[in-house]
Amino acid sequence: MRTTTLENEKIEQFLSLIPSFPKSVERSFYEEEKMKLFEALHEKELQEICGMNKEDSVRIGNIRKELTEIVKELLTKKDLDDSFKKYLAIEQEIENSFLGNQYIYVKQRTLTVKALYYHKTENFNKALLFTLEATALIEYLIKQGIYTLCTRCFEQNKNISRIYFASKQMELGNKTANSLLLYLFNGEYNEGLFGNIFRNNFYWSKNPDVREYFAHEAFISIVESTVKSNLNNHLDFLPNEWNIDLSFGIDNPDRQIISHWISVNKHLKNGNYEEYFDSLSSFFQQSYNKHYDILKIALLIDLTKLVIKLNVENKELITEKINEFFNHKISSHKSLYNTWILKQSLYNQARFSLEKSFF
Repeated sequence: MRTTTLENEKIEQFLSLIPSFPKSVERSFYEEEKMKLFEALHEKELQEICGMNKEDSVRIGNIRKELTEIVKELLTKKDLDDSFKKYLAIEQEIENSFLGNQYIYVKQRTLTVKALYYHKTENFNKALLFTLEATALIEYLIKQGIYTLCTRCFEQNKNISRIYFASKQMELGNKTANSLLLYLFNGEYNEGLFGNIFRNNFYWSKNPDVREYFAHEAFISIVESTVKSNLNNHLDFLPNEWNIDLSFGIDNPDRQIISHWISVNKHLKNGNYEEYFDSLSSFFQQSYNKHYDILKIALLIDLTKLVIKLNVENKELITEKINEFFNHKISSHKSLYNTWILKQSLYNQARFSLEKSFF
């Protein structure tokens, strides 16, 4: 397929604008004071439902710190055997040391780490199994009155969508991701979610500030998952079935960013190239929080694939301009920068190395 005059003009216009695009803004993604209030409420619920005293809190806090270190190792190391041995030791300690709701609370924490281990070792059936087990325990505690754990239930559904994407079960991944975001943004229940709390708006209304924050974080995380699961699809555009029909009210700047990004994808999918390039340029002209860098990266990946599809001339210039943008304007995901364009079919083969995870 050859480009038309309009498409060539729009591509050249976008390239000319790249040097003027602002750098990502370095600022907190969530207000510290709101997080402190949420954590205080969580501690209060734990005291009431799990009978947790100061000594219990310290003991469980230490276990959570150990689990956090194991998660870091699982995300960064290639040899995971030692990390899993550490995990198994903690699991055994929990089996021997806790009872009742305290046991259930600590157990659900460990199971998500176990699920991550199996995800990283590509045993996706076990990753799904332990994620579902953790979800059941979380939901039990929510129904006992630990409403702050709703975010954990949301998180496990997000992780389930990531497992589906990683295991190439795109239809299931799209369905779970779409249903989760419709719920988080609108309180709307759709099939594909795991947990009965999603059928009751009582739980949706709890801790609305944190739920809204999680909606933004989940959207970013799912975009990252779809990028990661399609690294070798050199010519196909990234799948957008999970977000292309996502509709919600826009009452804060983060929702506006997400809505704008979706509209860019809609124009691309529908072949409305004039509107696509206008909305693409507009998106990059905003100095968004660095947490939204992955949205820019996903758009640049699809732009590169569009250049392949349209057989655009001056591919080397496009490479140079986009590489320059990565070098100077992207604050996070630096590991994506080095070879992501040079290994396209335009330049050979597209491959990326994503380090972050939101387990």
